[in-house]
Amino acid sequence: MFFRDVLLSGLAVAQVTASLSLPAAYAQECMAAPIAASADQISPGDFSQRYTAISKKILVAGIQIERFSLNFRLQSAKQPKFRKLRYFAAQESAAAGGLAFEIAAVREFGKGRKRPLQINRAPIKRGLNAAMTTAIIAGSASAFELSLNAVQAFKNRKNGFDHKTADRYVASKLKEVDVLIVERNALVAANSADPAYEHAVAEGEVLAAMRNAFANEYAYFSADTKSYLAFQNLFYILNASYNTVGAISSRYAYCALDKPYLNGTANILFIVNGAMAAATPVVCTVVGNAVKKRTMSRLNRQFEMQPFDADAFALSCKNLEKFSTSDSGALMPSWPATDRLAFYTTSNQLYTKQLVSETKVVRKLEKVALQTSTLGPIIGGMLATQGVLGTYGYYKYPLAPRKQINQYYRGAVGGTVATSLAIVGNAASILGTMAYEHKLAKKKQMPYQLIEKRLEHLAETEKMVSTL
Repeated sequence: MFFRDVLLSGLAVAQVTASLSLPAAYAQECMAAPIAASADQISPGDFSQRYTAISKKILVAGIQIERFSLNFRLQSAKQPKFRKLRYFAAQESAAAGGLAFEIAAVREFGKGRKRPLQINRAPIKRGLNAAMTTAIIAGSASAFELSLNAVQAFKNRKNGFDHKTADRYVASKLKEVDVLIVERNALVAANSADPAYEHAVAEGEVLAAMRNAFANEYAYFSADTKSYLAFQNLFYILNASYNTVGAISSRYAYCALDKPYLNGTANILFIVNGAMAAATPVVCTVVGNAVKKRTMSRLNRQFEMQPFDADAFALSCKNLEKFSTSDSGALMPSWPATDRLAFYTTSNQLYTKQLVSETKVVRKLEKVALQTSTLGPIIGGMLATQGVLGTYGYYKYPLAPRKQINQYYRGAVGGTVATSLAIVGNAASILGTMAYEHKLAKKKQMPYQLIEKRLEHLAETEKMVSTL
């Protein structure tokens, strides 16, 4: 009889384990459970009590993971106040300073193509001074925003919302859930003759799927915020760098008006400045995507994650729902709470899609012109071309001033188009961001508002779980 009980219990555990899709490490623990399973064959009342206690612990741990995940998203993606307006003003001033120089250059070099001696150097000097000053402002603004990100990272670390601490917390909670599921499976398998057995198996499928849903959600949030911060911080570093080069090149060009031998150096620096500006958004995007991919891969291994199938989860919830009116429901008081959290998880898929969508749009709109992969390379490319034409004219026609100045003129025309694009792009960015965020705020659909709404819903679910 004993060997028959052990065999039957072993088959039951294998059946339950296979249906729950547990991580491999914990599935092995389930295979060892049948040895003690016969000892768990207890009275229906005791079975219900122990089952409910374990299920409650699983639900509470799941809620803790989800609440932490939402708060982590809220804190780790937080941006300093007035960043958009402050950064827009700095970048717009740089574009305006550059345009002031280009307009003066087009006018004076246009005259100089035929009459080099008629060039008035004073307007060009004023334009170069404006370009140099505003480049320093833009570069300093990027350095300032980078320092604010460092301060926010320090605050997040202090509050336990940095990526390393957060990953450890979620991993420990997931391990706790997995151990509890193993314990619950052994209890259910040992009481396969209980009238509520099928109900317990159905509920176990839902609990295991929720575990995967919460793990996947946190992993996506973590990878997404880490990727965006990598993009943002790298952009600030590169933007500060090429604005520094821009300021130096403007200074050399200013001096070259009195010392022509510096023209070659000034134009080479213009090439470097433009090339860096053109490459920056592309480099930042590639790095951001690589960080996201690497983070997801690491968390997949750390959490032993399995893909969450929303359709399969909906079927499991329907399967569980049919027990709500059966006699087994009285033996399984955890069902309403599980059902409530399952409903939360189902609706959470739509919420996550909406949050991701709104966040992407807001991030896209709030980028200044040089941050975008569309305008950035065009603007930077035109500024680099201006440097190329200036360098070509200086070295190719050292003894032909009209031809040399004609190359400077052509470069200034391109520079005028580039800086005008930057001004228009920046203005469109800030106006588009303000309009879209106002629209979302009225609908209570700003990312932070969506998260706060989910936290309120989660608190209601927690109240139900606490009554078990």
